[in-house]
Amino acid sequence: MEQSERMIAVSNKNENLYVTVQQEVELGAQSLRRGSADMAVTFFHSALNKLDERQPFYDHIVHNLLLGYKALIEQLLAAGDIKTAGDFLRSALRLEIRGEMARNNDFRKAFAVAFQQLGLTFFKFKYFDESILCIRKSISIFRSPGFHVNLTNALAASEQKAELSDFTSDITEQQLGRHIFIACVPKSGSTFLKNLLVNVTGYRDVFMVYAAGQSEHELYLPTLVENARLDSVTQQHCRASDANVHMMQAFGIRPVVLVRNIFDSVMSLVDFYNKGADYNSYFRADYQSLDDETKVLLVIDNVIPWYLQFVASWSLVEKQRRLEIFWLSYEDLIADKTSSIQNVLQFYGLGAAKRGIDQKIKQTESAERAIRFNKGVAGRGKSGLSSGQKERIRHLARYYPTTDFGRIGL
Repeated sequence: MEQSERMIAVSNKNENLYVTVQQEVELGAQSLRRGSADMAVTFFHSALNKLDERQPFYDHIVHNLLLGYKALIEQLLAAGDIKTAGDFLRSALRLEIRGEMARNNDFRKAFAVAFQQLGLTFFKFKYFDESILCIRKSISIFRSPGFHVNLTNALAASEQKAELSDFTSDITEQQLGRHIFIACVPKSGSTFLKNLLVNVTGYRDVFMVYAAGQSEHELYLPTLVENARLDSVTQQHCRASDANVHMMQAFGIRPVVLVRNIFDSVMSLVDFYNKGADYNSYFRADYQSLDDETKVLLVIDNVIPWYLQFVASWSLVEKQRRLEIFWLSYEDLIADKTSSIQNVLQFYGLGAAKRGIDQKIKQTESAERAIRFNKGVAGRGKSGLSSGQKERIRHLARYYPTTDFGRIGL
């Protein structure tokens, strides 16, 4: 409960009023300590009705009333009375800090935390929609990065879609730029595709992560917000985590999901690491000292599971209709670059003349050293991997019986 030792000067006219308010607040506090949440709500509500936001302690009484509602709702949920708990929740959600404490960050955060805690209570009882209402209320009061942990869990459990206001109050949907987003497996021609789309559209090349290297290429909210107004092209090695999906929903991002034959991927990865790219792995201390057979098995056992998770996660998102997705394969891209680009542009409601695309392809391919694009090489895994190694990969896929891995050659 919010108590205050602040002394205020009052006129004789208001003295009786403040005495009554003080008495009701004290009775409300006593009721809360005794576990009589319904009486606490009654006393705090009565005290609040005697004041307006221009008067001292108005916001403190609002906070106390919220704590009363919180305690009462928790008691009702424990008793299984969701209907009455929902009625009181609607009253709690109407509470606002409108007085002098509205500019006090510590006070606003404490007020928001109470709604967070109430949201966790609803979540515990599996009332996920109500949990989201509470958490969104807390975020509207005070934006704390920690609040998004609970929001992500509640959105995932409820299967609701995220909203832009969940993540920022500084941008409207009308201000959002157009985002071409390539979610890709490594060594799938993604850098070539990204550079080509940048050249064709003139959009900004934006990497929306906190850091690359050994880090998962998860969307990083501050960078996403910073670049939200731009027309951009982004290429990231990211699975369809709930957090990524929610940010994409909120910021209007529809991904191109780029994949490659899984056996060819193994061969390309081994080559990549052999040339020194093992620096961005967690096995970098030992990789170069391993024999060729062990290197292949290391990639199969440690890296390929990520590839399978990548396909399984985006397939599930598509099946659940959480996002609209455009699938593209490395094989289709290298077989017909022009058609592939036209199809991607069409997915985003964009267009470009075939002649212009062909010209941009030539320009992009001329920068081979920068884009590291292995032109037209497909099918290496079929002959380069042993039957045992290929069976080892197929064995890993058995953990995902509902996922169709035909897109990656399984």
